[in-house]
This record gives sequence, structure tokens and C-alpha cells, in this order.
Amino acid sequence: MAEIVKGQCKCGAVQYSGTRHDAPMFRCYCRDCQQITGAGHSEMMPLVASSFEFDGPYRQFEMTGGSGRPTWSGFCSNCGSPLTRRSARMADRVYVHAASLSDPSAYQPSKVINSHSAQPWDRPTET
Repeated sequence: MAEIVKGQCKCGAVQYSGTRHDAPMFRCYCRDCQQITGAGHSEMMPLVASSFEFDGPYRQFEMTGGSGRPTWSGFCSNCGSPLTRRSARMADRVYVHAASLSDPSAYQPSKVINSHSAQPWDRPTET
């Protein structure tokens, strides 16, 4: 049975749902994630892109990822809460920020990526 994941922004104006992708959940220390979250890293859970649905004032910002290909960061245009990350390189999935999950305890990271970009005040912890 496919696991349905739900979440929302801080103000509740954007609600989303999707099916859990079998790719690993992870903690990312890349500079993009630092700037998008305003913290030293992001906590990401993959959902199947074709199952992802949202309702509310959702916007995306396009940038160039480390691969040189487009990536998108999705957020609530009302409160600004970061909600998603997508990339052209892995078009079959949408990564949702663990803090936006309706049940954040469902987030169980199994790997750390881009630890070489970690800030000295936010050292990576292995999962």
C-alpha cells in the first residue's frame, strides 16, 4: 500500500499531499538549502512527482542546481514557508521539507548529503 503524505505551510493557506517515493530521506547541507531554509541544512522527504497535489497560493523559484540543470524551490506566497524542492535531474520526485509535514515524526533520514558545504556552526550528524 502506498504511503500518502500530507503537509502544509505555517499559515495553513497551502496544503499538499502525495505518495511517498522510495528514494531515501536525507539531510542536505548544500548552500542552496542553507539559503532557502535560513538554517544550516534542510531535511527532505521525497514524494512521487506525478502524485503531488497542492491547494493554495503556492509559488516556485527557479535556479540552477549544482548539476548545472534547473531546480525549483516551492513556497507559500502568503507566509513564505519553504515547502518543496524539485530538480530537472530527478524529475520523478518532489522533495518536501520535513518541517512542513502534517506528521513530522514520519521523517526518518537515512543519509547526509553535501556535508562538505556545512557551516562550522552546523556540523553534520550522521543518521
